[in-house]
Amino acid sequence: MANKERLVVIGGVAAGMSAASSARRVKPEMEALVIEKDYFISYGACSLPYYISNDVKDFNDLISLTPKVAEGERGIVVLVRHEALEIDTAKKEVMIRNLEKNEESIVAYDKLVIATGGLPVKPPLPGIDLENVFTIRTLLDGIAIKKYIDDWNTFEVCVGAPECLYVNRYGAGRRPMKGVIVGGGYIGMEMCESLRKRGLEVTVIEKMDRVLGTMDLDITRIVEEKIQAEGVKLYKETSVQGFEGSQGKVTKVLTDKGEFEADLVLLAIGARPNAELAKRSGIGLGVAGAIQVDEYQRTNIPDVYAAGDCAEAIHLVTGKKAYIALGTTANKQGRIAGENAAGLNRRFEGIVGTAVTKVFDLEVARTGLSSIDAGREGYKFFTSTITGRSRSSAYPSGKPITVSYLVEEETGRLLGAQMVGREGVAHRIDTLATCLYGKMTVEDVARLDLGYAPPFATVWDPILVAANVAVKKLLR
Repeated sequence: MANKERLVVIGGVAAGMSAASSARRVKPEMEALVIEKDYFISYGACSLPYYISNDVKDFNDLISLTPKVAEGERGIVVLVRHEALEIDTAKKEVMIRNLEKNEESIVAYDKLVIATGGLPVKPPLPGIDLENVFTIRTLLDGIAIKKYIDDWNTFEVCVGAPECLYVNRYGAGRRPMKGVIVGGGYIGMEMCESLRKRGLEVTVIEKMDRVLGTMDLDITRIVEEKIQAEGVKLYKETSVQGFEGSQGKVTKVLTDKGEFEADLVLLAIGARPNAELAKRSGIGLGVAGAIQVDEYQRTNIPDVYAAGDCAEAIHLVTGKKAYIALGTTANKQGRIAGENAAGLNRRFEGIVGTAVTKVFDLEVARTGLSSIDAGREGYKFFTSTITGRSRSSAYPSGKPITVSYLVEEETGRLLGAQMVGREGVAHRIDTLATCLYGKMTVEDVARLDLGYAPPFATVWDPILVAANVAVKKLLR
């Protein structure tokens, strides 16, 4: 009897497990072997701030699939605590190491999917390896941060105030009171709320002139006002130069504008593709150092695919390759890679960079390009911003929603949209993402037949109001 065709997947979180599962659905007789360096597979990394805040009590609730279930119900063999060391694309072999036994072995493949994900940006600053300087990328990262906070707050025996000593399993010490977040992006903003809920003083240090990356100032000003109203100290246009500590633990963050005391530091500077293994194997890299793939998730090497936060994607607004690390993209690319590895010919059309986040009681969302993005791409554009309401003014509990459109001057094409408000934002942005997918103009958007009832919207939904205002600007 001939050997079965084997798919090997490197990486077992979003893209990797999606690839293995979809391949087995398409071709049940195909072997699927997943190599995962960590202890866990298939978990919701986007929920980590809510685990740290105690909104999610048990990290097991973040895990959607275990190795045992993957093998028993899906026929996928998962080797956790195994690291892929080298890929020999000529021999179609992967050298792996059992991290528990420190033993190396060779695994042969017929098809290979690389889903090694992303890595947190961690610049080589003095003191960056001090204890309690955390990143938040994996489930283990989230567990470590929560454990550090819990160890003092769970076993507390206060012997003084306000700088009280607590006794925990490790002895006496000052409980973590001051948290410094380096970076004001999505994760940084979400972690503001998480750490405040856990009773920490929070300081955010951001290198740019705004939070939330390249989002426009009409939106970011509202977010900045909110976090400061919640007691968060914000320092913009400030560069971190290093960290100082005592007895191996961080105590200060050093910047070009002074020093900040810290019991806990969170590096939330962004993510970069984990593509070094692919690069060493002769697999081509593209934008931002991500693995270069075509619309079928194929790399430049036959029978080798890549998906998720290690791979690039087509941006449907610009038509160019982009690197935007999002969980939704990882799952979709993983599915396409697995299906094609199993013999199909499916395309991943691309992305428009839709993202939504919760900052205290604000919903903040974007899709497509911002003004900074469009400027970099050379577009001639204008912005149009309005503030509407989430529900009819006659219906109680409606909230303001600020909507900002980015419009191409000559064509009126919608290039991007951003929103912020206390309700009704998260799903409205999906409508505008669909408009971007269809390359619609603001006149097209203004003609949309949207649902209306007083508990859900106004007669003229904020989406339509914003489009009409943009049309007037376009016609001037």
